Amino acid sequence: MALKLAGHLFTGPFAIDTTEVRANQVPVVYAIIARGGQSWAPVFRVVDVGAGADDGIRFADHPRRREWTGEAAESVGVYLFYAPRSEYTQEDRMRIAEELRQKYDPPRGTV
Repeated sequence: MALKLAGHLFTGPFAIDTTEVRANQVPVVYAIIARGGQSWAPVFRVVDVGAGADDGIRFADHPRRREWTGEAAESVGVYLFYAPRSEYTQEDRMRIAEELRQKYDPPRGTV
């Protein structure tokens, strides 16, 4: 499944505890999304947004991992926007993450 956040296409959801982007893979901007509501009318809540470093990211070891929890009847997962080094620098990824934080106001913002 994919979600469009501020014009960027994020794919997911991936399990937080098993998802890793290695240094030799395409860097990412990530969104931690809680999905709730009814199956025919889901609600997506932005829990957190960030940028992966050039040397990769392991979500299970993230310093804010304990904050990435859902409310009752929500499932939480990682959504990734792949930002190739040929098109996006680390600063670009950080800028995109900051723009998304301002627009969606995690952990309260909805998509």
